[in-house]
Amino acid sequence: MKLDNTIFSGLAELESNIGVEQGFFERLQREDDWSFIIKLHAVFEATVTHFLTYHFQEGALSDLFARLELSNKTTGKIAFMNAIGWMGSESRRYIISLSELRNALVHDVRNCSFDLKEMVSQYSEKELKAFAVRFSPFETMKLPDLENPPRFKQVSPEKIKQLMVRAKEHPKLHIWVGGYNVLGSLLDGYDYSDFRQWEKAKVIFRDDEEV
Repeated sequence: MKLDNTIFSGLAELESNIGVEQGFFERLQREDDWSFIIKLHAVFEATVTHFLTYHFQEGALSDLFARLELSNKTTGKIAFMNAIGWMGSESRRYIISLSELRNALVHDVRNCSFDLKEMVSQYSEKELKAFAVRFSPFETMKLPDLENPPRFKQVSPEKIKQLMVRAKEHPKLHIWVGGYNVLGSLLDGYDYSDFRQWEKAKVIFRDDEEV
């Protein structure tokens, strides 16, 4: 599968910011399935904490954000990300699904022999479709229908079938690609955050001039 290699340069800086070795995310594909899920979830925990601390420009909040549950829809990290407009519904869906899978594994050491392919092989067609969609935030994103605004184009049945095949045959790769795309979209949010801060500063500066 062809990926946008420009994202990897951004990921290298991100890995440095969250305190892991360069290439950590790419090497996750070589982990056993249990370690892959646990470590991938940890990457998102650290990444979202870093983004929130960056956005609010207050280092003292870092420990507070780190203690928040990642996927709680009302009081967790993704709730903050949604409130400031830094995370779309598809990305939130991916992270929530990853957290559910991680939580099912982490509390019992016997799950260390967990096999993603075996898990997926037991899914019904409906369950496989849900798995394929949840972990494909970028490829199942609804795009505006320019010919019929404000409607959105639906993902084609053929595309869904392709994703289901990949999810069944290569579930680890399927989840990894989804994570790659979510991280890539989050990296774009740095510029968005800077713009938001610039807008606030402009308003404050204008108000000071009027006093």
